[in-house]
Amino acid sequence: MIMKKFILVLFAFSTISGLAQSMKFVGVRNNPTTRKQEFVQWDTLSLPTVMNDSAPINGVVSGSSTYNSNNGNFYIATYQNNQPVTLAYNVNQRNNFIMANQINFGVGTKVDLSNGKLYTVHGKRLGARGYISVTDPNTGIASLVDSLPNTINSFFGDGVVFNSNTHHLYFYYLDGNVGRLMDVDVSANPVTMNSVPVVTANGRSANMAMEFDLNTNLLHFISIEYNTQTRKSKLYFGILNPSNGAMNYEDSTAGYSGMAMGSGTFDQTGQNMCILAMDTNNRYVMVGYQVLGAYWFKTSIPSGNIYEIEANNFSYVQAKYANNIKENQKTEVTVYPNPVDQVLNIKSSSVLDQYHIYSIQGKLVRSGVLNAYHSQMDVSDFENGVYFIVFPEKNSVARFVISH
Repeated sequence: MIMKKFILVLFAFSTISGLAQSMKFVGVRNNPTTRKQEFVQWDTLSLPTVMNDSAPINGVVSGSSTYNSNNGNFYIATYQNNQPVTLAYNVNQRNNFIMANQINFGVGTKVDLSNGKLYTVHGKRLGARGYISVTDPNTGIASLVDSLPNTINSFFGDGVVFNSNTHHLYFYYLDGNVGRLMDVDVSANPVTMNSVPVVTANGRSANMAMEFDLNTNLLHFISIEYNTQTRKSKLYFGILNPSNGAMNYEDSTAGYSGMAMGSGTFDQTGQNMCILAMDTNNRYVMVGYQVLGAYWFKTSIPSGNIYEIEANNFSYVQAKYANNIKENQKTEVTVYPNPVDQVLNIKSSSVLDQYHIYSIQGKLVRSGVLNAYHSQMDVSDFENGVYFIVFPEKNSVARFVISH
């Protein structure tokens, strides 16, 4: 009997060790010492690396992160100088940059891995109805997709999810006291929406972290049940049917005091549904459910409050979507000097043609045609600030700063 227990423990340890090697994540946290936002990325559960690349932001919107494994960009809806912006952190180059301002406060942002576009669900403001916007990842310019029904008041940040196979956006919201799942076909013209009621099991919270398994098109979730007497919680893993709102609770694990919103993610390569949760000592840990193996696991995370976390599904995404991403075929464009005062040099690997220049606010300030590999442009009349030069036919964009 003792030998059997030893073999069982050894098997569990080897399985979890193998699992850890396949998991890669990126996140943003509030450093408890410097109190600055900074990025965290790690290749296994046991080897987190805290980056010294502090983010120029002063607030993160929970539930608003998304990761494009095609280009290595981790996007976060956040604030800079109390204005809503999209922050991008590239895990390969290990630098961050602010994209153009968002239209408004974003409840949840998700990427379409097949084309790199960012879709954001926005709440009501000043009596106006909510809506969905799409952001061009090259220019950072956001535009309206469609308005939402006027009855929608409350959203759940972790309840926003995108299926890149079908180009459908889903979000979980409250209609009075009834939880509902909205299915939005963003590829349809005009955009179509269909809502179904979602009824959670008795005693279980409506708070859910949701992610698609893009191999099976199954919508996985982790929800929570809180016991008011013991002040402890159970986490539940299950599958939600987006066509009728049916929920199948498949497994649970106990001993947690809560789960952190904005932290749900799915490791596509390893088939692991993960979320940040508070353990019995009120410390954040990563809790995961291995879907194929049907078991729970947990691991420590770097100190400090991690607001957002996403899985780096590079191997899977490259295999599935690389041929559809024009970014992989784009012309490389270099601009210099940067910052620039008078004359901007533009150099490329192919002949450049039509271009547009946008300000950081998304305003078009100049258009034209170059017809050359190497050109010079007089920018002495530009105001100081950040600009993007976009070559739509080459699917390329370069960022430069004017400093007189």
